[in-house]
Amino acid sequence: MMVTGDVHLSERGTGPGCLVGTRLAFDLNTTLEETKRLNNEFFDCPNPEPGVPCFFYSHVFKPFFIIEGTVEGESDRFLDSYTFKVVGGGRTRGSVRNYSHEEILNFNSLSDSESSRQTLVWTYDDAPDSFRLTKEGFLLMSNASNRVRWLCQRNSPCGDLTPVNLLDPDFFFIIEVSNRETASSPFCEHTLRFELHAHGFPLDPVRGLFFMQMTMTVIQTILICYIGHTCWRLRQKTVNTKKRDGLDEQDGNQFKAGDVLVKVGSMLHSCFLQLYCIIFRIVQNPMLDHVIMLVVLFDTSTLIAQTFQGVTVRTGWCLSAVDSCLLVFYVVEAVFKILVRGRTYFRKPWNVLDFFIVFMSLLEFTLSLVQSAGGFSSRQASTLFRVLKTLKGARVFRALRLLKAIRFFKGLQAILLTCLQSFRSMSSIIVLMFLFLFIFTVIFREMFNESDPEHFGNIFRTIFTLFQILTLDDWSLIYMTSRDNGAPHIIYFLSLYIVVELFTFLNLFIAVLADNFQLSIRKKRQCKSQKSPDVKEGETQSGEKAVEDLEMCQVEIEEEFHKEALRFASSDSKQSKRKIELISRHLQLLAAMDQHMQKYRSQACLLDNLVETFFTVRSFSVYML
Repeated sequence: MMVTGDVHLSERGTGPGCLVGTRLAFDLNTTLEETKRLNNEFFDCPNPEPGVPCFFYSHVFKPFFIIEGTVEGESDRFLDSYTFKVVGGGRTRGSVRNYSHEEILNFNSLSDSESSRQTLVWTYDDAPDSFRLTKEGFLLMSNASNRVRWLCQRNSPCGDLTPVNLLDPDFFFIIEVSNRETASSPFCEHTLRFELHAHGFPLDPVRGLFFMQMTMTVIQTILICYIGHTCWRLRQKTVNTKKRDGLDEQDGNQFKAGDVLVKVGSMLHSCFLQLYCIIFRIVQNPMLDHVIMLVVLFDTSTLIAQTFQGVTVRTGWCLSAVDSCLLVFYVVEAVFKILVRGRTYFRKPWNVLDFFIVFMSLLEFTLSLVQSAGGFSSRQASTLFRVLKTLKGARVFRALRLLKAIRFFKGLQAILLTCLQSFRSMSSIIVLMFLFLFIFTVIFREMFNESDPEHFGNIFRTIFTLFQILTLDDWSLIYMTSRDNGAPHIIYFLSLYIVVELFTFLNLFIAVLADNFQLSIRKKRQCKSQKSPDVKEGETQSGEKAVEDLEMCQVEIEEEFHKEALRFASSDSKQSKRKIELISRHLQLLAAMDQHMQKYRSQACLLDNLVETFFTVRSFSVYML
């Protein structure tokens, strides 16, 4: 199929070397075949326009052209050099317009003298180190080097597109192909203009950063409201304490000028302590784990949805925006836990895995953000695109986010930990398996390479064949092939190999794994059957430790406010020394009473849990009897 007609305009060749009745045409069939071969896939356009070829934005576009005879209908391959320019475009077919000469230079020129300011529309894919350019900076392409990669930088007409009706953005280009500026064919000039439809434009990284900032703003607003509410309650408590102790606020305002810095430092220290206690409560609150679990499950569903071709083509932009927002939750969770737990955060393997996943996700987003950042010339942007393309493998680490869900399911954690612990005891079995595998590899290679060269022709084929036999896949066909070629005794070696490797070592491998699972199940049952106050001592100590940390935070904050109240009271010269001592003693007694009340509450809660556990175990034992 050759694209010509009203929409795709082609001028007849001009010059003394042109044949009569010939013109340049776009070979759509060959272009589609080469595009499928280069990208190993082809995505149809969700909203096709009749008569306009449609291609996926992320795919390499390799156009082909022919010299078509308008009289006899014959065609030949166009082998001359030519320039490839985007001379028009629009979001819809009705809004397509022709660009001015200055816009054409900004959108297509790779000359260093042209400051495009992030306006390049396309670039070479795997271009050579030295570009062949015209005087105006346009790339010279040929039939051998004509691979186009759509770039659409931020300030180009197709940059930072937004979707319509939740479908990925698309754009219509007017392409001009001409050999007028090439020096290889001065006797016949051809010019072709045709329309091209590109769909599936991705989310611009700068806009993705905007979505991340908006999500962070929402989280900050919630945190500020929560912190403000907590500080207001603490302030009310302090004011009530001052009124109850008979301290006049006017006396508190009488302080020396030198105490201003001390007062400001005390207030800042109190605010930081209060903020730390608030973050501590958020991290220890089970609600945080429930929220993160919902985020992980939603992120998992989006990752699975992106594996379907129809979803990738139609809603890839929206899913990328959702992914940018969800990344903020992971970062906030990791930062909060590192602030609260410090170095102890990295002592748990699950936390290390979470941190690695978050780090790789940030690395992937940073690479795409650097690519779309301003300040690069057209040539630098083209080179940077090729360099960063080799680092796109970091996107595969997004699939590791699925492992974050294991943290919220105790059963999956037990299975995974049991498998990891089993590998320690299975190392000797694995070594023996590979040792016998190489022994049998040498035997089969030396004895049956002539009877069955397809399976035992070299050492690598033999290893692959023995791995295949280990799964009992087509081992009878391997036997019949050697038997038909005069080696029926291979059956004895195959039987010996299957008995040793499969029935012995592989079953030992499975037996060790099953034994470890039984041990873990037995330990879990013992913990449930022997549950008592002594057994729950470890859990009680961990709960008491968390309560003590909160109590220490509250005691430190109250001591700071008490000291501040004492400074306000002592700043008045009329206050007697005896009165100051009485106030100090009174405040110390209040702090001690508050601390004893906290311990009483924790002990009462512990007693309730013990009584409930006692009756639960007793009812279970009666039921079993």
